[in-house]
Amino acid sequence: MPGANYVIYRRTKDGLLCRWLVIPGWLSALVLALIVAGAVHLVLRAPEMASMWDLKRRVSEARTQRSQWRKELMAMQVRLGDMWREIEPVATFNGKLSALTSPDPQVASLGAPFAAGLGYAGQQHLSRQLADLARSLLEETAFQQGRQRQLAAILRARALEFAAKPSIWPVHGPINSPFGYRYSGPGREFHKGIDIGAAVGTPIKAPADGKVTWVGYESGYGLMVVLEHRHGVSTAYAHLKEAMVNEGDDVVRGKVIAYTGMSGRSTGAHLHYEVRVNGQPVEPLNYMLD
Repeated sequence: MPGANYVIYRRTKDGLLCRWLVIPGWLSALVLALIVAGAVHLVLRAPEMASMWDLKRRVSEARTQRSQWRKELMAMQVRLGDMWREIEPVATFNGKLSALTSPDPQVASLGAPFAAGLGYAGQQHLSRQLADLARSLLEETAFQQGRQRQLAAILRARALEFAAKPSIWPVHGPINSPFGYRYSGPGREFHKGIDIGAAVGTPIKAPADGKVTWVGYESGYGLMVVLEHRHGVSTAYAHLKEAMVNEGDDVVRGKVIAYTGMSGRSTGAHLHYEVRVNGQPVEPLNYMLD
């Protein structure tokens, strides 16, 4: 009963019971009151604790879902970047086709795919970037598809003209010296064509239908052949070993017109190849589709 003391006995080695511990009644009452108070507190806090556990669970699920979304966004970025890079050669090829159908081709340039960060703070920004990239990708794809249809229609209507425009490599090999300015000796000079590495005696094929307008030796160029095509386009081939055509000959695309050599000013076997439009040298790579 409340207020009574509680006595705990223990048995001695002789088998007798002796008082071991006396617990005051007020202490037991206090412990009981604390137990009851704790139980009441737990009962009252139960909804709040349940809410906190539910919040913790939802936060954990949100973090897991957010991490998964981030992985999916990054995977999407990689896929879109790959698709974007796949369009680049299509745009380049379309630009080369434009060079064959227009004297002043406009080549659309593609921007490089962006590199996004991985932090949580940038996730919304990454999502917007991916949306912009996907939209640009769709627009660029539609543009290039429309451009190809337009170019195909032009090429069909101008098949004869296309046959007379350079479009294949005269020889295949590494480009040892590109078109444009290069350093030569103490200064720099403008390289009017490209140097294609090829062993002595490699056959050189006409890149388009045309007429031979020059076969002979020219200072620095050595033995040289010049073909005149249509619409002011001509091609020149230098450092030859042997010419297989004569001035005035008509040639068709793919015909062997000469063999590579080292004549003229040359440091090794190669073909110096030029494309000229109205007498002005232009980038030959724009006329080499194969």
